Amino acid sequence: MNTRPTPRLEPDGIIYNTFNGKDVFNKSIKCTYFLVVLFLDGSGVHSIDGVEYPIQKNQLHFLFPGQHHYWETDGQTKALQIVVGSELFMEFSSINEFLFIKNNFRPILRFNNDKFQAVYNEMTAIKSDLELVKVDNNWRQILQMRMNIISSIMKREAEHHIENATLNDLNAIIKKYWHLIDNHYKVEKEINWYADRLYISANYLNILCKRNLNTTASDLLLQRVMQEAKQHLRFSSMSIKEISFDLGFGSAASFSTFFKKRSGFSPSQYRSG
Repeated sequence: MNTRPTPRLEPDGIIYNTFNGKDVFNKSIKCTYFLVVLFLDGSGVHSIDGVEYPIQKNQLHFLFPGQHHYWETDGQTKALQIVVGSELFMEFSSINEFLFIKNNFRPILRFNNDKFQAVYNEMTAIKSDLELVKVDNNWRQILQMRMNIISSIMKREAEHHIENATLNDLNAIIKKYWHLIDNHYKVEKEINWYADRLYISANYLNILCKRNLNTTASDLLLQRVMQEAKQHLRFSSMSIKEISFDLGFGSAASFSTFFKKRSGFSPSQYRSG
């Protein structure tokens, strides 16, 4: 059995690692890094902030700076892990997606075969990228892009979980609010508009969102706008001006201000990165 030492890396560093078989890792103090672990096979238990989660194949576990964790795996376990320094983590253009997942979902995702393979491919490619960074530091942008892709897959899976599981247990008003957002977020960005259609006050809607989703009503709406903006910037050929108007902004300037405030990047920086 291996007893895994605490990963040592610089705040702006990144480490790729694999492990096989029985493994014990105990982080007795708060982590200073972001961790993604993809379990290819095996079983065991992973405790995160005192909550124990069973380890299964095709699972992705993630941990944020400031959390505690511990795991113990069996002899059949195979896993890949990426450890990201706290400073580098905060520079990722996908930081909003990661923090949304942290605040609203349990830290475990189970993938179907296609999504598992997509995450596996990105994580194994990071190993090669790290070697290239030693030769050309500009390759770090590729590392960031790979982490952005992983975060996008995580976000989509988390939203699927909301739609098919979590929402089934939520307040009926929140379910209706979620669907209203999905249908009207491009045009309506005032919480009062949604509250009126739910026959409640904006303040009460906010209380329900905080109670059920650990976020404000406004943030839930703006996260949906940001998600669509990032999808357009990554994958469409639309100009920034066209994206601005598609998402209901009065001008490209107002869209750029909104996007940079929430992501730390201008739309053009995000697209080119």
